Amino acid sequence: MLQNIGRIVKEVYMMIKRYIFLLLILFTFRLTGADIEMKCSPMEVTAFQGEKVVVTFEVTNNTPTSFRPEHGYFLSYHVYSKKGQLVSFDNRRFVIPRVLRRKKTTEFKCPLYFEIKQAGDYKIEFDVVKEGVFWGSQKKWQTCKIKLHLKPLFSAEYKKKYLKSFVNTGTAEIDKEQYLLRTILKNNEIYKDNKIFGFSPGSTYPAVWIRDTATFISYAKHHYPLPVFEGILELFLKNQGKDGDIVDWIDVSGKTDKNTVETDQESSLVIAAFEIAKENPAWLLKPIAGIKVYRRLEMALDWVWQNKRSPKHDLVFSGFTADWGDVENSYPDKRARKLSDRSTPVFSIYTQAKYIQAMAKLIKVSKNLKGPEKLLQWQKRLNTVKQQAKKLLYLKDKGYFIAHIVPSKEKERYFEMEKEMLAVGGNAEAIIAGLMSREEIKKFIDVLEMKRSEYKLRTVSFTLIPPYPEGFFPHHLLTHPWNYQNGGEWDWIGGRVVQALFMKGFKNEARTYLLEIVKKNLANFGIFEWEDRMGTGRGALFYTGAAGVIGEAILLGY
Repeated sequence: MLQNIGRIVKEVYMMIKRYIFLLLILFTFRLTGADIEMKCSPMEVTAFQGEKVVVTFEVTNNTPTSFRPEHGYFLSYHVYSKKGQLVSFDNRRFVIPRVLRRKKTTEFKCPLYFEIKQAGDYKIEFDVVKEGVFWGSQKKWQTCKIKLHLKPLFSAEYKKKYLKSFVNTGTAEIDKEQYLLRTILKNNEIYKDNKIFGFSPGSTYPAVWIRDTATFISYAKHHYPLPVFEGILELFLKNQGKDGDIVDWIDVSGKTDKNTVETDQESSLVIAAFEIAKENPAWLLKPIAGIKVYRRLEMALDWVWQNKRSPKHDLVFSGFTADWGDVENSYPDKRARKLSDRSTPVFSIYTQAKYIQAMAKLIKVSKNLKGPEKLLQWQKRLNTVKQQAKKLLYLKDKGYFIAHIVPSKEKERYFEMEKEMLAVGGNAEAIIAGLMSREEIKKFIDVLEMKRSEYKLRTVSFTLIPPYPEGFFPHHLLTHPWNYQNGGEWDWIGGRVVQALFMKGFKNEARTYLLEIVKKNLANFGIFEWEDRMGTGRGALFYTGAAGVIGEAILLGY
């Protein structure tokens, strides 16, 4: 009996020793493994410079800490020659779209691009970077590598394949810019069922937006068949409200939403539709859910007239945003995109100018479709808003339109602040809308140059000169001056200035401003959504709206 007990104890003891030994081996193996392990595919990629490439990443986080994008963690890469020599260590940052959760493996797809100055064959090593603190490879985190065959963007091959519409301007930089603009359009194509569903505003936006579509359609229609854009606008028309209002955006799942602090969605729809109607007038007669397109366009602008107009002032109101922006001065979060009891209704020059442009285009496309009484009604509305906008918003002594007028008890406080601010975007739209005489445009240019010189601004793309003071907007994107729409540098705006000046015959000034913008874009090998005063790129990459207005400006000027 005792012998059996001794044997059992001995076997148990040996078993425990084996388990301890195995645990030690596993523990030792874990100590020698990397805190972060990364895999990527495909292993080999061919692309033009700047062309979007989608890479799939699998990241295993073996640490007890989750790594979040908002805490300064990004994806970047190091470039090596075909033979393994380091070419460039510090390169473009890309947003990691998912949290790298602790003790988990996370898989995600990341759209990225390579703006390496010299085309050729490279090895790309992807690395996680904690901005301003460390690179993962420096902490022995595991990286992953792919082979890259990079083809030149500015080449006959690219031009033949993608750049079917090209203008020889005689200026090398502007000619090169057209390759870049075409790449941005291509990078933002959104597909559904193997067909183009629409175009994303930029790398961080998954949906199709009506204001952005209206901004780039005039240029983009030179590179894509017209039915592509007919299909995009029909998406918005199918989702039109019974009273005529238009949503902001639509995604491939059919989800939609509307930012109610803006009043430019309906105007944008009509402006975009005009570009199609110029090429295919018959499209206006196409029924969408039983209602013809031209009637739906009229419903859209009539909704604004009935629901967003002040009968007392005969102007259209919106929320108090930064000039043309989409975030008002009410809440510090996403609630700032919706009108609420905290909203301050304003009459902005941007909103009036877009509505004026849209009414003028509606009259043009409807002349052969509507009776004289209906056309007369729209002409009266157009004249009324133009007269009121000029009367109430134009500051003759300053030489420009004020960003807003505020019909409330605080109007004097707002007026004293805003009359010193040049709303570049709103004034550019006012020029396009025909609200300034030639002499007034000259004065606007003089004021623009004076303010640029005062603040040492490199282009005309800065939205507000000067911006609103610190803390005026509670939303984090606009709290600080020279950030986002509160004075940030947007080529979406600069391109509008160039367009406006080309349209009104100020070709020398327009070409000077265009070249400043183009040189910046070529140096960046892309167009950011916006840049701060220091020239740091912010927001989305491949910003489609900016590409569209710059492309349209090139067509107008050359």
